[in-house]
Amino acid sequence: MNNITLTLNLQEDSIFLSQSVLEALDWPKQVQLLINNEERMLLLRSCTIEDSQALVMPEEPSLQIEISGRSLLRKIRRLVGWDDDRPRVCRGEYLPAHQAIRFDLTNSVAIDTDIP
Repeated sequence: MNNITLTLNLQEDSIFLSQSVLEALDWPKQVQLLINNEERMLLLRSCTIEDSQALVMPEEPSLQIEISGRSLLRKIRRLVGWDDDRPRVCRGEYLPAHQAIRFDLTNSVAIDTDIP
């Protein structure tokens, strides 16, 4: 389960789940995005529709899925202290016992969008 990545697009208020994320979670029907403020981590986990703030995933497999997340991204930006709106890529670690992926927000990499 290498190269599990999540992209936070601060300019478009979107979170992009890559195919590697979806495969690691075995193409879930619903997911939750949870923040650990103390450790500055984002946790993405498979869940059921009954779980609080469950996000329903499309039924058709895709190379990536876009999730709108303006308030979540604002919270992440304040938590980590980002002072710009460049998109960032976060690498994840799959936690099989929890059917979840942990993303360390402090190790995210800014993407330069000014490429000619």
